[in-house]
Amino acid sequence: MDEIINGINRMAGSYHVQDIFQDWVQMSGISISNQLFFDQQLEDQYLTLAKKYTAAQLKEMCRWTARLVELFEDDINDYLGSIYMMLNAGNSRTGQFFTPFHVCVLMARVALAGYSGGKITANEPSVGGGANILAVAKEMKQQGYDYQSLLDVVAQDLDYKCVWMSYLQFSFAGISAICVQGNTLLNERNLTLVTPMYCLRGVSP
Repeated sequence: MDEIINGINRMAGSYHVQDIFQDWVQMSGISISNQLFFDQQLEDQYLTLAKKYTAAQLKEMCRWTARLVELFEDDINDYLGSIYMMLNAGNSRTGQFFTPFHVCVLMARVALAGYSGGKITANEPSVGGGANILAVAKEMKQQGYDYQSLLDVVAQDLDYKCVWMSYLQFSFAGISAICVQGNTLLNERNLTLVTPMYCLRGVSP
């Protein structure tokens, strides 16, 4: 994670670290989503964001994405939530704080204490960066179960940044998920994304 954090801090100047982080996550997420189901509106958003950066900076962002993939190959964790907090992007000014991942793992362990390998459908109405869902997947794997075939997720948040964070992490963790932007209480769906594993399991949005 240090390489990503240091890279974002080095790039800060014209843009705040929070904006750089958000732009990188969103562009990475759009790159995945548009390979599955092309959306011109999302493509236009990608191009608008990309114009803010030089070719060298965009290449560096690609390296951050590669590092994130490598992290998920090693272990399941809330990497983006941790990076966000270590950049001091979550503070009293933004009013946004992510639950530490070890707390999420503890809650998942308690919730899955009697689990015996059946299908799990998880509906997360305020997903944040996806830590609770990632913790469930980690605990299922720890117990010897294949979360990629047993776990189905619907994750929603009002904050676009959170939706892209959870979408990117679920994609790299191989979690079958539908990620939705909108107010859960009002049943809003302004943006709906599906992860690669969702598609590999043979379901269309």
